[in-house]
Amino acid sequence: MFKQLVIARHGETLDNARGVAQGWSDSELSPTGREQARRLGRRLASFDLTRIYCSTLSRARTTAEIVAEETALEVVELDDLREINCGEWEGVSFDDVRHRDPQSFREWITDPTRPCPGGESFADVSVRVRRALVTITRLEDEAGTDPPRPLVVSHGLAIRIMASSLLGFPLDLARNLLQDNAAVNIFEKRFDTFVLRSWNDTSHYSSNGNGRQA
Repeated sequence: MFKQLVIARHGETLDNARGVAQGWSDSELSPTGREQARRLGRRLASFDLTRIYCSTLSRARTTAEIVAEETALEVVELDDLREINCGEWEGVSFDDVRHRDPQSFREWITDPTRPCPGGESFADVSVRVRRALVTITRLEDEAGTDPPRPLVVSHGLAIRIMASSLLGFPLDLARNLLQDNAAVNIFEKRFDTFVLRSWNDTSHYSSNGNGRQA
């Protein structure tokens, strides 16, 4: 079992810049997002990471590949690290969703078991990301690296849900956690629980004003 887990969000995408929900639909990294990913990789080059695990969506995979160029690490793709499936809301801003479908939106933000229409709930994603962590633990154990220190490159909501799961918090808390593009988060294992060492750290790029929240 790894003693430390590093999690990073993908760089800014064209859809992030537009302010729309992406979910399982894909959007390329913007020029800002590519620069964020490059700075992320340079930051992580000194972390002694063992392997990179990323979502199969291209925005996370591209970010992971850019980080790999800076760290010379292997990239392993896992479907379970994908963002929440937003179903019918993909490609629409959440402000628009709030006005078009207020009841469904209200139920979704208050009930973690309520899925987006045609998509997933927070509870669904929690099952997936926990399964991903089991897979990562197994692959790191099989690799025999001591100590294992994997990097996970995933998505805003998926990371917030993963954090709630790692820390044993209610899923509702995920809605109150900020996660910027290309942010770094560090979790450490203490005895039989995880503790949070660093959250939403964008010091590697935020000084140039590119820390867009989406």
